[in-house]
Amino acid sequence: MQQLQTMEDQVISAVQDFANSISSGSKVVADMSALIDVTDNLPLSSFDYWERLIRSEFSSALRESSTPKWKVWSKPKEFITWLDLISWDGYRREKALRALSGAAPNAFFFSLAVRRLNDWVPQVRKAAREKLPEIAGSTDPDYVVEALSIALSNWNSWGRIEEGDKEVLLQIVNGHLF
Repeated sequence: MQQLQTMEDQVISAVQDFANSISSGSKVVADMSALIDVTDNLPLSSFDYWERLIRSEFSSALRESSTPKWKVWSKPKEFITWLDLISWDGYRREKALRALSGAAPNAFFFSLAVRRLNDWVPQVRKAAREKLPEIAGSTDPDYVVEALSIALSNWNSWGRIEEGDKEVLLQIVNGHLF
């Protein structure tokens, strides 16, 4: 119990720091290194829990650190990040998938992308089908295998996954295991 609370505290702190770095108004790209470090240690077997916690904390932290209302002349910069894959907004999830390029930073973040194949928004699932092979191809194979092992063990419970989505997962498996 103590270890879970410590992990939760570390995740919340890293998410808040990341959200603050986005909202700081700095022209420097937001730093997600602490978030990557903390998610490296999260058990993917509890992925649902961690995804919900991070979504809630990120959304809350962004609201709290938003630009003051009196700065009506300054339009806030819109950053698209890996955490936008779990946004409450389906348009933002789709936009995040389409904007991602390069490797997932760890198995947790690759899992966020894989889970979009079961998204409730059809356009998000389509974007995931299109982008996942590319992301998988540039991601560390160990991260891909770890994420896929969890996804494949749960895909029968995914109510929205379609045959095309399963084919993408199997294509990625074939590319990384054989």
